Amino acid sequence: MISMDFTDKIEEFKTDLQTHSASEIVQKRIIFGECAVLTADQYLSLRIKVADFFKIHPNEILVVGSAKLGFSIAPLKRYRLFGDNSDIDIVIVSSRLFDDIWRNVFELWKQKIMWDREETFKDYLFQGWVRPDKLPNSNLYPLTKDWWEFFRKLTSSSEFGPYKIAGALYKDWSYLESYQNSAAQDCKNELKGQI
Repeated sequence: MISMDFTDKIEEFKTDLQTHSASEIVQKRIIFGECAVLTADQYLSLRIKVADFFKIHPNEILVVGSAKLGFSIAPLKRYRLFGDNSDIDIVIVSSRLFDDIWRNVFELWKQKIMWDREETFKDYLFQGWVRPDKLPNSNLYPLTKDWWEFFRKLTSSSEFGPYKIAGALYKDWSYLESYQNSAAQDCKNELKGQI
């Protein structure tokens, strides 16, 4: 594992906030660059395992959040360091997989099959991403069970540390970047005293 003192990373990030656009920061720190909590070999191995499961290319897998940066930029956890209770958040960026899931869920909808998180599923779908906790129940949609079981096994392997590993799916890079740009812009505004 990598050293877990990420306080310097926060200062580097804040320096970038002063000199780069939100989009440039997302490209530099989230889309590209090292993963704060995994070695390069671990990061590659994790991406390959997830890609193999979903039958996509490893370049479509990315670690985000505090595991990527060493700290969070989410509004309620801003600058909280990655720690023992943190998760490794994976995003999958695949139009094909997104469309497959959308098509399958649409078939359920056409049959008038409803589930308790249907409305929030639609809200996220509109924003270009699929959260597994919003998918239909596993008795309606087997991928839900497979998804959770895969990430549960990945977590329990401890190959990537003692952290829970979770995944979400984006339609394409523009949706992921839009979401991340918003958080980076909030950080910029906060630094300028606008929030």
